[in-house]
Parts: sequence; structure tokens; C-alpha cells
Amino acid sequence: MRDYSNMPTLDWSGSTSAKRAIAQVHQEEPVILQMPQGFNMDIDADTCGCKAGKGTIQHINCHAENTLTSLAQTNDEPELIELAKVAHEAGQVVDIDTTNRLVIIHD
Repeated sequence: MRDYSNMPTLDWSGSTSAKRAIAQVHQEEPVILQMPQGFNMDIDADTCGCKAGKGTIQHINCHAENTLTSLAQTNDEPELIELAKVAHEAGQVVDIDTTNRLVIIHD
């Protein structure tokens, strides 16, 4: 299981946090997005290419573009689509902690 303790966390609030996350991911640096209360974290794990996780991290090593685009469409968060493209280009993957509403973008 990957250690997330050294990764910076951004509270997701739309365009401002999106710019910060995009800058972080563009530099191929990991980032944790704390999604707001009420954010729908449901994804299709097979479509997103996820492996099953343990504990609260339910999905690991998901395809970044598919996962972030799915979350963007479900939650009407267009900024996540731009982040999805940058994460894909940077070769990043995504872990999803649905219980704590975390999106972890890493290599």
C-alpha cells in the first residue's frame, strides 16, 4: 500500500484549486484532492482500469484521464477534465478513497 503522508492535500473548490492541482501534476508531483461534502465519488472501476484496494482506498492505480473525466461529468466539475488531460500526459494514475472523498494523483 502506498504511503500518502508526504503528499500535499488541496481542498477542492473549483478553478482556484484546479490551477494549483494542474501545476502540481504538470511537474509530475503527487497531490491529494479533498473533495467537498456531497461530491459523488462513484466510478466504474472496470472502465477506469482500477485495481481493488484495501481499507478506505477502494480503487488504486486507475487510469487518470478516464477516472477524472468520469468524476467531472458526474459532478459537473469541468475543471477536472483539464486536470484529467494533464495527469494523463504526465503519466500519472489515480487512487480513490470514497469514504474520505479523496482523489490521490500520483506516479
